Amino acid sequence: MVQRTLFFEPLLWKTPAQSRAGFLFGALVAASAGWMVLYAWLGWLLWVQGLAGWSGVHTILLIISIVLGVTVMLGWRATLTGRLTSKRRWKALNLEQLQAMEPGVFEEYVAQRLFAYRGYHADNTRNTKDGGIDVLVTDRFGQKAVVQCKRYRGTVGEAVVRDLYGTMIHAGATFAYLVTTGAISHEARRWALGKPIELIDGSQLVELAKSDGIL
Repeated sequence: MVQRTLFFEPLLWKTPAQSRAGFLFGALVAASAGWMVLYAWLGWLLWVQGLAGWSGVHTILLIISIVLGVTVMLGWRATLTGRLTSKRRWKALNLEQLQAMEPGVFEEYVAQRLFAYRGYHADNTRNTKDGGIDVLVTDRFGQKAVVQCKRYRGTVGEAVVRDLYGTMIHAGATFAYLVTTGAISHEARRWALGKPIELIDGSQLVELAKSDGIL
């Protein structure tokens, strides 16, 4: 079994990752600015020239302005609604709340709060035969990492990390994350040293969730 070269971009815990959401937000701001300029210009023309100076071109521009305005308003509505819903549903939780979750809900929490929230594409694979993969994460370069979630109260041992490493190789991923609400043994951490594996225990998970990507 040949270890793959690590090219996966590790999570930017100190700097939130850039994402398509940021690009779309910028496009929405630009469209809003363009709409306001167009609308103001048409209003100015109507004020200065009156209806007598109105032409078919102005009518076309007015229709474009109306369509663009409706699109911008719908875009802002969807953006604000989506952000409020995401923050409300996937707010940071403490360790007791995390340990009380159902396993499937915990996996979705990890996918959304740790990864998607920071700009990574995260697929929860709970409804498929995942082969030990709970969440599949893709970075901005299209490279993949596997995530295994353990809603434990005890300690995750070396055997679990070994299995995760094998799963990563089998899936053709370049990075792996083990996220647990429990503790991680010294043996497991020692075995993971030098390998493309990130181990996140319960206390780290709580801090990362609270930090919004900034520690």
